[in-house]
Amino acid sequence: MALLSACVLAMLWYFTITRIQNEKELAIASSIADSRNVAAIVSANLDGVLGKTLLYSRIGQSLLNGEQKAPYLNPLFNGDSAFLRVAVFNADGQLVYSSARQKEEPELSRLINAGYMTSLTSERDQATMIINPPNNRDGYSWRVPLLIPLQNGRGELQGFFTAILDLGYFLKTYQEVSVAGASRIEILNAAGLQLAELSGGILSGGSNYAGQDYAMFLLTGKGDGLIHALRPGDDVQHVGVQRRLAHYPLAVVVSRDPQQLLGKLWPAHRQYYLQAICISLAIMLLTGGLINLAHRRRFLYEKLLYSEREKSGLINQLEQEKSRAYQLASHDYLTGIPNRMLFYELASTELSRAKRSRNLYALFFLDLDKFKLINDTQGHAVGDALLQEVARRLRAALREYDLVARLGGDEFVVMVSEIRDEESVAEIADKLVEAVRAPYPDLLGAYVETAPSIGIALYPRDGQSVDELMTNADSAMYTAKTSGTGLYRFYDASLNAIAVRGLELLGRFRQALKENEFCLYYQPKVELHNFNITGMEALIRWQHPEHGLIFPGEFIGLAEAHDLVVPLGHWIIEAVCRQLAQWRDKGLPLLPVAINVSAKQLRDERLGDVVRDTLRRHRLTPDLLEIEVTESCFIEDVETARATLEKLRDEGLKIYLDDYGTGYSGLSHIKTLPVYALKIDRSFISDIRNDNSDGMIVASTVTLARNLGLKVVAEGVETKEQLMHLKVMGCDQVQGFYLQRPVAADQLESILQKGRFEIA
Repeated sequence: MALLSACVLAMLWYFTITRIQNEKELAIASSIADSRNVAAIVSANLDGVLGKTLLYSRIGQSLLNGEQKAPYLNPLFNGDSAFLRVAVFNADGQLVYSSARQKEEPELSRLINAGYMTSLTSERDQATMIINPPNNRDGYSWRVPLLIPLQNGRGELQGFFTAILDLGYFLKTYQEVSVAGASRIEILNAAGLQLAELSGGILSGGSNYAGQDYAMFLLTGKGDGLIHALRPGDDVQHVGVQRRLAHYPLAVVVSRDPQQLLGKLWPAHRQYYLQAICISLAIMLLTGGLINLAHRRRFLYEKLLYSEREKSGLINQLEQEKSRAYQLASHDYLTGIPNRMLFYELASTELSRAKRSRNLYALFFLDLDKFKLINDTQGHAVGDALLQEVARRLRAALREYDLVARLGGDEFVVMVSEIRDEESVAEIADKLVEAVRAPYPDLLGAYVETAPSIGIALYPRDGQSVDELMTNADSAMYTAKTSGTGLYRFYDASLNAIAVRGLELLGRFRQALKENEFCLYYQPKVELHNFNITGMEALIRWQHPEHGLIFPGEFIGLAEAHDLVVPLGHWIIEAVCRQLAQWRDKGLPLLPVAINVSAKQLRDERLGDVVRDTLRRHRLTPDLLEIEVTESCFIEDVETARATLEKLRDEGLKIYLDDYGTGYSGLSHIKTLPVYALKIDRSFISDIRNDNSDGMIVASTVTLARNLGLKVVAEGVETKEQLMHLKVMGCDQVQGFYLQRPVAADQLESILQKGRFEIA
């Protein structure tokens, strides 16, 4: 406990100090950014003011040339209050014009001396503007004289333009920025002389930083940057930036006192420290209290340990009695499955989860036909044994987490969760009917037959609560009982058509096999590099005498649920081989035909013998028959499935893994199974142009197949754009409606004769 408290305190103070330090760094960075913006604005405006000086100098030169433009030389008249006055002198230094209308301008004429004139007449490449205020400026340190030599087109000195720039007036524009932001704005010339300073709304100037580290940036040639030196006279180095004008030998320095800047953060930081101190004290007090409480509890525990040992035997006995009482209260005494009370409790929990599900929840209400007659004629002991066996069969027919309960007498109730659609509900009902209707050959020496009547209510369609579903399922059960024996009915009458059609198809299935009502349609598989037909897939259809052509989605599930898929698979193998022999007899080129094989067929020990015998009987080579299996074939028994596929592979058949990407199997299964090619499911092809994730899945599948030495087939190609995308990605083969829809065998003969597709 003490170690944990120390860790918490260390973390608390670490985060507090880190937060304060981060806020200081952020404040300084923000101040630098603000100073950089102010320096950019001041330098740009100052650059503009000096640019106007050059404009006035050109007007002054025209005045020397005899043009009458004197009114335009008055900055105050033109609204340029940053200029106190201007004057024009001829080459001899005589005053030609004064904006103050004075006969003499001694302050400006001092700028023109023999040294300047000598320099100007002897050097052509000197600066255009000279900014060189006198050392003693008599308290008006921000008044800066400017001198611009005027030359004619031949390079001869024609005269001088002079002006006095009022930097004080110029800086007053930024007085609010200086006061509100606690900023100091300085203007320096190239020699390091401070021309003007605005600090806290107060103007000053005149400091000389020549040769000082503070002004060394003027000599480095850098346009702007951070201040890295202490200004003479300051106690601490200010935080700020310096920026040189783009066209004139001046620089602007904007800075702030870090103590004043960080001082504004102190109230908040003090609050952080106070909070950390208070929390630290609370943690230490709590830790001390917990340690004290732990010692007291240990003392009490040692005191009570002896008495607890004495009571443990009694508690265990009470728990056993409680468990036994709950078992008796919540479970049916005869069958051991939940009774009405427990079913209501568990079903209510299931329905609370169902509100967040998009799937169906179904409640089945079962009643045994002729149970009273069996009880009366065979005796109650046989009746009880029948109820026990029915409960066992129901439990075996359902998933482990589905609910089965006995309500009393011969009434049972089942709740099945997460069902995809109504057809699946009907399949479950068929399964329950078959499980209960199977004979009971030895119930205490008696042979018993019975069948259930089942009523079905669906959540949320037929009810939102357990009571509503029970009532409606009970009503549907009585409808089923009045319709006959061994039937089920939905509470929603519109759904009973599903059950009736399923029962009708199931009743005719075996007859359909004998009378060859099933037929095969064929869809070509095409090589992408040359568009040659490389094989076909055989697709089963049911040509029903009353309902017409029925697609496999309606009857394959019935065949799977009622163990009819194996004889159907044998029929398909025979039909494919017979068709290949007919094409051979007609002189058509023979191409491999792929058939779909289910998980139950892979568990059929006779599958390999049936394939081998059928091929031999029709005088066909094994390479003309291919097997397509889905990933679901490996869920229950991967070893048996692998062994069967290896036998088929050894016979010479190629194995395709169908609907790749939609199942569960991993890379380990693909590596160990005798697979020749992967078939990419159509769901990844339909939107391959627009969905990047589909494109990535297809590309990664092609790469995986290449690394494993497998072929890749894409099914469901419906457009030319999909075809081109797959070709670019390196897919080997394709099939789909764009090339050819599934057709009967006689409609495929012309395509087989041609042998390839022409793609425009």
